[in-house]
Amino acid sequence: MADLPLTAAFGNYDRIAPLRDGVVRVQGIDLRILTLPPVEIFRRMCRFLEFEVSEMSMGAHAYLTGAGDNPFVGMPAFPSRAFRHAMVYANVEAGIERPEDLNGKRIAIREWGMTAVVWIVGILAEEHGLDPSTIDWVSAFKPRVPIPMPEGVRMRYMAPGETLSSLLESGKVDAALSHQVPACFAGGSPRIKRLFPDYAAAERDYYRRTGIHPIMHCVVVRRDVHDRHRWIARNLYDALCEARRRTMENLLDTGALSAMIPFLPAVIDDTRETFGDDFWPYGTEPNRPALERFLIYAHQQSLTPRRVEVEALFDASVQR
Repeated sequence: MADLPLTAAFGNYDRIAPLRDGVVRVQGIDLRILTLPPVEIFRRMCRFLEFEVSEMSMGAHAYLTGAGDNPFVGMPAFPSRAFRHAMVYANVEAGIERPEDLNGKRIAIREWGMTAVVWIVGILAEEHGLDPSTIDWVSAFKPRVPIPMPEGVRMRYMAPGETLSSLLESGKVDAALSHQVPACFAGGSPRIKRLFPDYAAAERDYYRRTGIHPIMHCVVVRRDVHDRHRWIARNLYDALCEARRRTMENLLDTGALSAMIPFLPAVIDDTRETFGDDFWPYGTEPNRPALERFLIYAHQQSLTPRRVEVEALFDASVQR
C-alpha cells in the first residue's frame, strides 16, 4: 500500500530540517513540507484550512479549543519557544523606568491574542502588577480569530501609514510589546530603550524561579484528515521527536559546528547547565507548567471563555 500523501507547513527551523530533508521519515506518510513564515502559515490555516499538517500559534489553538469547534488536532511538539522580556520597549520621554510604570500608558502591539503578546502581558500582570484595563492599546492588526476584548480593555487600530515603530519613536505611544525588534530601535534611535536592558538576565531569573520556557507554537493536523486516519497523529509525533533528537545531537557535536555561532560549545554547555540535557522538551508532562500558565493567561485575556485543560489541546494518542 502506498504511503498517505500529506502536505505540511513549517517555519525554517533546524528541528524540522531532518523531516524536510528526508533524513527522518514518517511511517506510513509521504510528507511534503513547505517552508513559510509562521504568520503566513497561521493565516492560511485559520482562514482556509489549507494544509493537512502545520505548526500553529498556541494562542489560536487555545482559542479554537475553548470555542469548542477546533478544526485541528494538536500534538505536543513545540517548534517555537521564546522568552519574551526582550520585547518590551519604551520611549525615553514617557517616564517609564519600571514595568509598573506601564499602567495608564499608551502601548502598541501587533495583535491582541498573538501568543507572544499573551505571554508578556500575562507575565507583566502576574509579576509586575500590569493592569490591561488602564492602558490605551493600539494594535497593528485585528486578531486572526474573533477574540472578544476583556472587560474594560480599550483597543484602537493603527491608521493607514502608521506603524508600531513610527508611533513609538514619535511618542504617539509610550511603549510597545513587539516580538520583532522595532525598526527605530534596530536603527539606533536614542529615543527608544528596552525596559529590561539586560533581558537575558531577566529571562534567566524568570526561568530559575518558574521553570517555564514559554511555548509559542505547537503542531496540528487537520481534524478531517485525522478522523479518516487516526493513526497519523502518533506517527507524525514520533517523527517530530526523532527530528528534534537528531537536531540536538548535531548541536552537541563539537567536531564541526552545525550552527554559525562561534562559541556554540560554550553556549550549549551554559544551556545544559540551566535547562538540563533535555533543553527543548516535547510532550505534555515535561511542559505542563508552561502550558498551564499559558492557559491561565489565555483565559485572563479572553482568548478562552473558561480555563482550558492541558489535555484538551492534544490528541489522546500522544499524551505523555
